[in-house]
Amino acid sequence: MVLNFVLKLDTQLKKVNRRKRISYLSSIVSIAMVLLMLGLFGLIYIQSSQLNTIIKENVLVNVYLADDINQAEIDANLASIKKMPSVKETKFISKDVAAMELSREMGQDIVEFAGYNPLPASIEVTLKAESVNSESMQNFKNVLQLMPKVAEVKYNEIIFGNVGANLGSLSFILMALAAIFIVIAIVLINSNIRLNLYARRFSIKSMQLVGATHWFIIKPFISRSFFNGLYGGILAVALLLIVLNILPTYFPQIQYLYNTQSFTVLFVILILAGIIVSMVSSWFSTNKYLKTKIEDLY
Repeated sequence: MVLNFVLKLDTQLKKVNRRKRISYLSSIVSIAMVLLMLGLFGLIYIQSSQLNTIIKENVLVNVYLADDINQAEIDANLASIKKMPSVKETKFISKDVAAMELSREMGQDIVEFAGYNPLPASIEVTLKAESVNSESMQNFKNVLQLMPKVAEVKYNEIIFGNVGANLGSLSFILMALAAIFIVIAIVLINSNIRLNLYARRFSIKSMQLVGATHWFIIKPFISRSFFNGLYGGILAVALLLIVLNILPTYFPQIQYLYNTQSFTVLFVILILAGIIVSMVSSWFSTNKYLKTKIEDLY
C-alpha cells in the first residue's frame, strides 16, 4: 500500500513538473516571438535611418571658382571649407579634369568642339547627415558665396527638397509604427503571463490562506518571470542574428546599411524589455489574485 502510494505520488509530481516545464517553455517562446516581431521592426527602423544618413551624405554642393583664381587661393578656400564643422569631405576638380569628365559623358571632346575649355574649376563638398536640412544648406551656401574667387554655389534644390520631404514622411510613419508595435508587444507579453498565472491562482491564494507573507508568495513568480524574460530576449536576439546573416545572401547590398553599434543597442533593449515587462506583469497579476476574494476565483 505504502509503495503504491509513493509511486502514485511520484507519478503525480512528475506530471506537475512536466506541466510546469511546458508552461515555462511556452512563456519563453511566446515572449521570444513577440520580441522577435519588435526586433524585426527595430532592424527596419535602423536600416531606414542608415539609408537616410547615406542619402543625405551623398548630396553634393558644387562650389564653382572664378577663372582667374590661383593655386594659393584654391588651397586657402579648400582649407577654409574643410574646417567647417558641417563638412564631411571635399574634392577639388580642376578645369582639365572637369572637361575630361564631361567629354567622357558626351562621347565628344568638349575642348575640341568649343575651341576652348568653358568649364570652371570647382570644389565638390559633401556634408554630415545632421547638417543636411533646408535651413543649414541655405546658410552653408550663403557662407560659401562670400568666399574670395567663388563664382557660384549650386546644389540640386528640387531633388533635395523631394528627398527631405520623403525622408520626413518616412520617419514619421516609422515612429508611429514603432509606438504601435511597442504597445502590441507589451499587451501580448502581459496577456501571456496573466494567462499562466490564472492557471495558478488557487495555489497563490492557498499560500496566502496558510499564512505565507506577501513577498514569500510573489518572489518565486517574479524570479521565474525574470528568467523567462531573459531567455525569451536571448532567443529573440539569436533569431535576429540568424536573419541578419541570411539577408546578405539574397540582398548583398544590404550589408552597407548594417550598423553594429545600433544593432547591439537594439539587442540589449530587447532583452531588457523582455525582463522588465515580464516582471512587472507578474507583479501586478500576482497582486491581483492576492487581493481577490476566494469565491471570486471561480
